[in-house]
Amino acid sequence: MKTNGLRRRMGLLACGLALACAAESFAQGDILRMRRITDDKVQTPEYNVRVGGSSGSGRRRLWYVITTEYDSAPDWIDEMRFRYYVLVRDKQNTQRLFSDEITYVNVAKGRHESVIYLHPSTVDRFGDVQAIAVQVYVEGRLAGLINKPETNVRWWEQFSPTPGYLLNRLQTPFAMINFDNYEAIKSTTPR
Repeated sequence: MKTNGLRRRMGLLACGLALACAAESFAQGDILRMRRITDDKVQTPEYNVRVGGSSGSGRRRLWYVITTEYDSAPDWIDEMRFRYYVLVRDKQNTQRLFSDEITYVNVAKGRHESVIYLHPSTVDRFGDVQAIAVQVYVEGRLAGLINKPETNVRWWEQFSPTPGYLLNRLQTPFAMINFDNYEAIKSTTPR
């Protein structure tokens, strides 16, 4: 009797584990699983450097950081192009869409984060973020899409995007923070 109860519990445990693993697995043919977008305002990191007797202590401003969490299935992905769309609205209720891309190289299988930033002056001038969309391309094909707030509407297609206002990590004072937590960004330097 005790053996039957133990077997039943072990069987239920095995079924539960199998269901959990199935929920975490990729659908056949999927390259990416987009997890979530988080966004927040963060202060400029403070580095202690003295130059010519000056302490360099000035105001620390607020950057807007957008983080996209995702999982990749293949052992390696040569290149992944993230296309960010960020809709802002100023105090006069004027909307503007910023758009830019980051290409990562040599992406190993596993969980990752992609980050993009708005400079404090951009936020001060053009207003708060209203919506975010991220498209991910692998080998020229759309492999992932996520937006915040969640919607099935491709709202970014209703605006003319303005490039040049979104900054990748290497273009910010956050470049060296937790450096090993991020994928390598493909150089855009012309050869």
